[in-house]
Amino acid sequence: MSHNPSQLLPAELIDRCIGSKIWVIMKGDKELVGTLKGFDVYVNMVLEDVTE
Repeated sequence: MSHNPSQLLPAELIDRCIGSKIWVIMKGDKELVGTLKGFDVYVNMVLEDVTE
């Protein structure tokens, strides 16, 4: 298992962020900040305590 974030697959990096506060930049200049609770194979995310 690699420990260098630049060598992780995208899904592995997101998985390591579960429980952490993340900043999501969406299309249309919408930005969200919240705690990542989970995600699926399509990268639909469940966030908690979100601010826009």
